[in-house]
Amino acid sequence: MHLTLGQAARVLEHVGQSPAKLNAGGRGVPSLEKAGTFAQWIMFGVLVLVLIVTVSSPTGFLLAAGIVGLMFFFRKRRRDRQAWEDATGAVSPVSGVQGIAVPDVQIEAPANHAAPKRVASEAQAPISPVTRPVSSSQGLYRVSLGRLEWPNVEVVGEHAYSQVIKAALRGSEAPIVARSDSEVEGVQVELVSEPDNPYDTNAISVRWRNQVLGYLSGEDAIRYAQPLKRIIASGLTAVTTARIWAYDGGDQLQARVTVALPEPELITPLNEAPTGVTTLVPWGSAIQVLKEEDHFDILFNYVPPEGVGLLIVSLHKAIRTLKNGAERPFVEVRLEGERVGELSNVTSAHLLPLLEHTETIGETALAYAKITGSALAAQLVLHAAKATEISDDWLSDGPHPAPKLLPRATGYEVPPAYAT
Repeated sequence: MHLTLGQAARVLEHVGQSPAKLNAGGRGVPSLEKAGTFAQWIMFGVLVLVLIVTVSSPTGFLLAAGIVGLMFFFRKRRRDRQAWEDATGAVSPVSGVQGIAVPDVQIEAPANHAAPKRVASEAQAPISPVTRPVSSSQGLYRVSLGRLEWPNVEVVGEHAYSQVIKAALRGSEAPIVARSDSEVEGVQVELVSEPDNPYDTNAISVRWRNQVLGYLSGEDAIRYAQPLKRIIASGLTAVTTARIWAYDGGDQLQARVTVALPEPELITPLNEAPTGVTTLVPWGSAIQVLKEEDHFDILFNYVPPEGVGLLIVSLHKAIRTLKNGAERPFVEVRLEGERVGELSNVTSAHLLPLLEHTETIGETALAYAKITGSALAAQLVLHAAKATEISDDWLSDGPHPAPKLLPRATGYEVPPAYAT
């Protein structure tokens, strides 16, 4: 198991140890690390020279070759480990950022995107306009939907926004000091679509307190354009968490920002939430829905062209009468009021106490479900927290309605947001 420096620091603090030991020996300080590498190579060269001069037997030759091999092995291992830490161990493949052109600092918008492109149509519905003005008081839409937030997508153009990055670090109680690095994780950031961006109409900026930290790469901006525009056009603010690392070299700030983003098709649901008094159950571990094959005639209409998508389903307590006359409760899964499957007896037992509570207070429990399929078959996987995982605060603060989004469309009109 590997940890980033920030995660390791929190572990050490939790067990009562000083995080300062992570930087022992000058780790993370480029000048010291370069000096250490230079010294290692000098010692390595002296050792090999001594072996060649003093040992001429086959055994000595094999010993020298072994030392050379070990040196390269440990150096590669250390380099790979550091690269893994810096890359934060993305769960899914992330598009690269090579070849991205970024402007000088005085230009307040990076030209880091390719020529404007339009996202392929997801449905045959018309373009949806903005229904209400965007304001700072609007609701938040967490693109992770409650999943573990892992900063897996690279932000580009950070060097043009060094002052904002420093402010974000200070605001997160991780101030940056000259000739040292600073890192913070879990920083809430907004994802803002900029249709009026003069460099790329698909541009998506990453902002902290409405100040630009950087941009998604051109390729990622195209991939995430549709779901983010749908969120914004619905009058909501798309938010996620970020990891910010920076090193103050004195004359220039080196910075790296990564944000947590799931795959685009798993950000917004394919359908709208049911009407009435509903409450959305927190995201939980995957639960296989059973007997969905008996309802393929319904599910077929919701399988997206990509083959994978997100749905909002409702959960209901149902009773099954056994042959001996005994009654056994279970959880029934419905989509747009139609039955599309059920949960096993064991899994149902984990959710029934929650459903009994919501039904008692007159609410319908909703949950997210991942649909995977084709023209031949479909599979549903529910993501709902168990009753034992629900906090008392969540129960008392209810109901928790699902975010109201505009229907899926080929495109969405969003307000201008380019920061000049």
